[in-house]
Amino acid sequence: MFRRRSEFLIRVTWADFASSEPEFASSVRDRFESHRHGVIATLRRDGAPRLSGIETPIRDGRLWLSMETASRMAQDLRRDPRFSIHSAPDHEDLSQGDARVEGRVAPALDSEYALFVRGHRFPIEDTSAMALFTTHITRVVLVRVEKPSLLVVSWTPDGGMKVTRLP
Repeated sequence: MFRRRSEFLIRVTWADFASSEPEFASSVRDRFESHRHGVIATLRRDGAPRLSGIETPIRDGRLWLSMETASRMAQDLRRDPRFSIHSAPDHEDLSQGDARVEGRVAPALDSEYALFVRGHRFPIEDTSAMALFTTHITRVVLVRVEKPSLLVVSWTPDGGMKVTRLP
């Protein structure tokens, strides 16, 4: 079980989450990998949400966020590291579910760029225009329809798993 320390969260990586709840992590990962892109919410300077498309690779025990250095998304994350990423639902009936991962980002270390590039789906030769972040997870949610109910499964580092069925 992970605990809060004063106002700072212990850094929970994808590997930490997957180790804590392997079946749930696998289901969430499947949702994100069912499409090339998800949707990320960041916070604009005025506090309003900004939604953007983003690839969400999960490799080497990390959920990575990569974007152009000068993008609004990168500017938002440098100013306020909070994010929420949503998977793309496959079917209107949500039988496979809709996944969400919330957390905070940290700029990747120079040494992590090589790790990210090595596993990327296409060659990246120049990382100078890339902003790369690793994520620290604060909440994971999977919502799906299991007739006749809506099933909401969530996990937080300090609260563990919670399952709610809504009629």
